[in-house]
Amino acid sequence: MKETRRGFEAEVVRGLLQSSLTSVENDSANEEDLPDRTGTEAQEYSLQTGAKEQTGSVPRDLAWKSGDISAVSVPTSEESLPMAAASHQQGDKISPEEDTSEPGEPSTPETEINAWFAQAEQEADKAQHKEKGMQASGQIHIPDAQEEIIYHLIISVKAPQTVRAIQAVAHRLTQDSSILFLQNGMGMVDEVNERLFPDRKYRPTYMFGVVSHGLYSKGPFSVVHAGEGTIALGVLPRTSMGENIQVEALSQLSPSARYLMRTMTRTAVFVAVGFSPTDILQQQFDKLAVNCIINPLTAVLDCKNGALLYNFYFSRVVRLLLAEISLVIKSLPELKNVPNVNMRFDTLRLERMVFTIANTTAENYSSMVQDIRSGRLTEIDYINGYIVKRGEEMGIHCVMNYMLMHIVKGKNKYSSQEKADLLPFAGQRG
Repeated sequence: MKETRRGFEAEVVRGLLQSSLTSVENDSANEEDLPDRTGTEAQEYSLQTGAKEQTGSVPRDLAWKSGDISAVSVPTSEESLPMAAASHQQGDKISPEEDTSEPGEPSTPETEINAWFAQAEQEADKAQHKEKGMQASGQIHIPDAQEEIIYHLIISVKAPQTVRAIQAVAHRLTQDSSILFLQNGMGMVDEVNERLFPDRKYRPTYMFGVVSHGLYSKGPFSVVHAGEGTIALGVLPRTSMGENIQVEALSQLSPSARYLMRTMTRTAVFVAVGFSPTDILQQQFDKLAVNCIINPLTAVLDCKNGALLYNFYFSRVVRLLLAEISLVIKSLPELKNVPNVNMRFDTLRLERMVFTIANTTAENYSSMVQDIRSGRLTEIDYINGYIVKRGEEMGIHCVMNYMLMHIVKGKNKYSSQEKADLLPFAGQRG
């Protein structure tokens, strides 16, 4: 409050200086015209000027800025000199002799007022910088007394709905919370950080899960467990996963992350196993490569997974797509120093993995086929779209994945319009 008041007083002093200079010029001009006035006019003029000096009136624009303040007085030389002396004792750099007058120039009330004004401005600037420095600690939102903090949150919605789902409860998440992502695709965490938790210091702990269980939905709140599988769990370190990835021991994690990891791995039906950040990242890319092939191709063809088997023409398309996917994954900076990355994400190994899973789930429809049939938004931007995005960052043009991504988007839009009866039929008049 002191800095704000001094800044306000500095503004008032500046206005007074300008108004005083203007009044001096007007008075000098009026004094030159005074001999030409008659005796009665000169007497009335002197009475008016004397009344103004006694009342100390403030200009109209200055009174409008001052609000409820009725009158403001300019500090005299006796009032400003102690303030300048105090600034020397506190170590400030501003003084009347240094900033407002040249060496050897005699001190005047005007120079002292300028010095006082400069000091007030400097103190106001210091207060603003102090305010900016304290804003970082105020970025985190503390839940109200009626709302409880969410320490464990599991996200299992479609990738495009991730931000909206977390946004509804983001004010109840703190740096002590943990979020487990059980989803297809990659890149959702980047959107969550950008839109919901931009400050790394106050972000929750992120956990990833790679699910191989067979599931499908029969309707709202109805899920069928079609095939048993496993869940691979891992914790994303708070530091960026660059060239040197430090494996966080379970004892070094936050209490909420340790509890969630322990609960998931001890629940027998989940068949969950914990992995290091590097291992869980590689498993995510394994599943991403499979989803980049089976999901979009079956969605475009509107067929079961087994339709991709024993077809030479489909095999050629799969190899072209995997050549781009393999090149992008092996070039990622977060996997730069990981051993055997080139062998693990080789095109032939990825091809064998794709056809093995397609054979195992031959009678199933992929989730992308079901999304297009239902007119829902697909996850193509977080599957093939993620490969295209990361490739562009490293200067790799993924033409095949880019084309397939837009074919799926086009079919998704076509199906949605057809379901909404927006497509005109032949011979129909609008």
